[in-house]
Amino acid sequence: MAEIAYDILNFDKPIGEKSFRDTLNELGGKDSNTLKTVLSEEQLNSLVAILFAYGLHYDELVEEKRQRFLNTLIEERLPLFQVSQTFVGHLLNNLDQGSKAELQQLLQMEHNLEKILSNERLLDFVEMELLDPTTSYRKWEYGRYLMAYMGQNAFGHIKWDKIADKKDFLQKLGEQLDKLNEKLDPQEKLFLQMMVRGMLEPQKINIAEFLFVGSYAQENMMRLSVRIQEHSKILKSAIQKEISRQKGKEGPNL
Repeated sequence: MAEIAYDILNFDKPIGEKSFRDTLNELGGKDSNTLKTVLSEEQLNSLVAILFAYGLHYDELVEEKRQRFLNTLIEERLPLFQVSQTFVGHLLNNLDQGSKAELQQLLQMEHNLEKILSNERLLDFVEMELLDPTTSYRKWEYGRYLMAYMGQNAFGHIKWDKIADKKDFLQKLGEQLDKLNEKLDPQEKLFLQMMVRGMLEPQKINIAEFLFVGSYAQENMMRLSVRIQEHSKILKSAIQKEISRQKGKEGPNL
């Protein structure tokens, strides 16, 4: 089997901030037919972001709940899924020439904004040019991106810099997680341990570990979204216990 040769994603170029909800509001303010509409580049990218996030995570849900999930993405009621919607912005910034040409053709076409899953050519583009790489050879890059995103947006308030002996804390973290009243399953526990390592020793995370984080998030994003506040409390408590332990080892001030 031939190896895939590809460039690592360049995250330097800014991505658009327009959401699909913004696009719908813009078009709704005009006398336009949203059943069939030609979109600007920003507007099309906002639609691509929704289709990508839906395509990446819908397998986690039974079929009866998928339309509701899609509606919830459009309504922006699942903040954690922004990680996938922003990641695809970087994928779009790194398309090869052939994929860019296809995207330019899509910009000339009308798209159905009321039944967005009916846009077959656009769906094919999202699947082949964006989803297939993210679920295969770019999965580790997705994991690295998610680790940085969650580190800033979900766990950034935790006092990571107060940990003096990072190696010792990381070794004891697993024991702390095992002592929780609400037990974590093995994969969830390992995911939290990887997230902590990413915050404390980002330079030591390897591709295999990024790959695990990417795989876990792609398969469990809804679960993560539901439990993110609980995960934040768990890690904050673990850090506070470690800080207290360190102070105890220092002894009383004379």
